[in-house]
Amino acid sequence: MSDADHLRWRTSLAELETTASDVSPDDVPEIAGRLEALKLRLVLRLQTPAAAPTGNGDEDRLLDAEQAAALLGVKVSWIYDHSAEFSPVRLPGRLLRFSEARLRRWMRRSA
Repeated sequence: MSDADHLRWRTSLAELETTASDVSPDDVPEIAGRLEALKLRLVLRLQTPAAAPTGNGDEDRLLDAEQAAALLGVKVSWIYDHSAEFSPVRLPGRLLRFSEARLRRWMRRSA
């Protein structure tokens, strides 16, 4: 990331922080949800720094247990039983999300 990019995102974040007190109470849930989604994307990048591109130019996606099971061709219960192998992202409400790139790397190693 260039210096100009750093300056741009830091300026945008500072503007958002400044205007937070002006947000309508009706808009708070939507904004909070979008910020939470952004936070999860950033956490995922920290947990899997090499996994941002999946090899085809797409960004990594977070999959739920059903999607992860379908990708690996296993039962959902197997995904939960072996979840520690995939370092899932833990969401509020005891939900787990799995990095698609990490699952695909596991498939390649296990083949």
